[in-house]
Amino acid sequence: MHRLCFLLLFQCVFIGKLPGQNQFNQQHEKFIRLHRSADADTLLAILQIEEKLIRQKKLIPLKQYEAKLALDRGIYFYMLFEYSKCIAPFERAEKLNGLTSDRDKILLYSYLGVSYQQVSNNFKKAHLFLDKAIDLAEKKKNYDLLASAIMKKTFIYYSQGQFAQGIRFLESFNQKKKKYLAIERRSNIHGMLAQGYHKLGNHSKSYTHFTSAIELAEKTNNVQLIADQYSGFMNYFIGKDRYREGKEWALRTISLVKDKPELEGRLNDSYAALGQIYSSLNKQDSALYYVNLSHEYALKTGDKEKLCFSYSALGNVYYDKKEYAKALVFLLKSLEYEEQMYGIKDLGVSYNNIGAAYLDMKNYPQAIAYFNKSREQAYLEGSIDALYLSYDNLSEAHRRSGNFEQVIALKDSAFLYYDSLNNIEYNRELLHLEVRYETKLKEQENKLLKLEVKRQNDLREKEQKARRFTILLGLVLVLLLSGVVYILFIKNKLRKSKVAEADAKIQNQKLEEELLVQRLNLLTEEINKKNKLIQLLESGENSALEENLINKVTLENDWLAFMSEFDKIHGGYLSELKRQFPTLTTPNLRLAALVKLEFSNKEIANIMCITENGVKKAKQRLKERIKMD
Repeated sequence: MHRLCFLLLFQCVFIGKLPGQNQFNQQHEKFIRLHRSADADTLLAILQIEEKLIRQKKLIPLKQYEAKLALDRGIYFYMLFEYSKCIAPFERAEKLNGLTSDRDKILLYSYLGVSYQQVSNNFKKAHLFLDKAIDLAEKKKNYDLLASAIMKKTFIYYSQGQFAQGIRFLESFNQKKKKYLAIERRSNIHGMLAQGYHKLGNHSKSYTHFTSAIELAEKTNNVQLIADQYSGFMNYFIGKDRYREGKEWALRTISLVKDKPELEGRLNDSYAALGQIYSSLNKQDSALYYVNLSHEYALKTGDKEKLCFSYSALGNVYYDKKEYAKALVFLLKSLEYEEQMYGIKDLGVSYNNIGAAYLDMKNYPQAIAYFNKSREQAYLEGSIDALYLSYDNLSEAHRRSGNFEQVIALKDSAFLYYDSLNNIEYNRELLHLEVRYETKLKEQENKLLKLEVKRQNDLREKEQKARRFTILLGLVLVLLLSGVVYILFIKNKLRKSKVAEADAKIQNQKLEEELLVQRLNLLTEEINKKNKLIQLLESGENSALEENLINKVTLENDWLAFMSEFDKIHGGYLSELKRQFPTLTTPNLRLAALVKLEFSNKEIANIMCITENGVKKAKQRLKERIKMD
């Protein structure tokens, strides 16, 4: 009787729980499988089922299922871009320490890292969690999730403005692991590299990676991926003010996604891009048409971010049409959504646009108020560009209102920030040049390394040939010596019976031995000659010094090293020139060195950062100085 009761209790408590546990795990697996492609309603429905199962069933161990629920809840908010809401469930999932799947842990670390960056710009924590995800994915050889984490870390580098570091990080991974990646991942990596190179100003590499991304995407049946790459190429051309190509790719995207409701977001982005293109071309009616199409989609979806952008775009178009009252209505509406999404972040441009509308409506107090808000926002963001613009706009508003004393003070501040802005631009250009130089130097090092590997392989092959020849020669010598021994043996045997014949044979044998020795000497001499010829061929002059010298000329700081090494290679050419013609200046000597290296005028112009006409004039002045002396 007791055993029967115990069995019934066991079935109720444990066996009865198994269906609930299996159902929960099935829902969790479904959520993870669909979270990148399913709509928000589908994901929310799965979450509600998971929550219901936890409430109704006493799942064991409970923290394991609560951790999975917290992970799914965090991913749900992450996919809605509501990063501030997803940190708490992600942190709870980590704290419960109940995730048993390595895949779940990798997803948790990856998404949590990005969330910290998006909410608080906590780059330290972002890199910490992404490094955890990368280490675990690499250890478990989950290359798909590894690529995802690598791309997220690259995105963090981009967010910090460290584009060169992000590119190097992603390029290194792509070179080592691309053979393990699906074609979709490889396409996304090329797209991300294209964006990074575009930010660095390396448009040729950016273009190359964009075309590679599109070629790979078009080999798949993934219309979403193809549309994403088309859209990226479209924005690339718009960013370079190449509106004809930008329009072409926007229309391609529209034709690809027009009849696909699940890709309406890309359709909306293309309409918004066409609005921007036509607005830049000062075709405001066409711009208004496409911006309205984009706005209709935003109203239909209720997406706050898209509504914010579409209201702002409508305001800017009406402002360009000089319909300032309408522009102000849309700009203020955009500001409402922007304040809801970002709080006190990234509001400077909106304040400035609203101030400009009030200024053109001659409402100077309101214009000054919004320009002041724009200035305060610029201080918070630390944007010198925005500070210069806000001070300049404030001075214009005070000038129109007749407050000329205030104008002078504001203009002084505007000029101060303008100078700072120029210095920043100059430093940014120097940074871009440095990155390009490092990239070129790395490429040259790789080229030299390949040449060295080829030389070593050639040398190894020659050594193997010489070894085979030596072995063959040894075999010939052994055969010759064996023949000699055999002949001597025969002669010695015949000597007892035929003395006269033996003497004659001995003489003949001696003669043959002499001939063999002579032949052996000739063979040995020939081998020595061949070995000396091989050594001569291997000791050819190395031109790497001069190639390395040429590569160093690209930066101003390398001129001194360049001229010093030039003198070493060319026997003190510049020192002798300076001794003979003391009036020659440093630029004269640099030009003389480049002429000595037989650079064209165009190449000299690129190196010395002057025009080709400037090169010709500099050469003429150099000749005149030499003639005068």
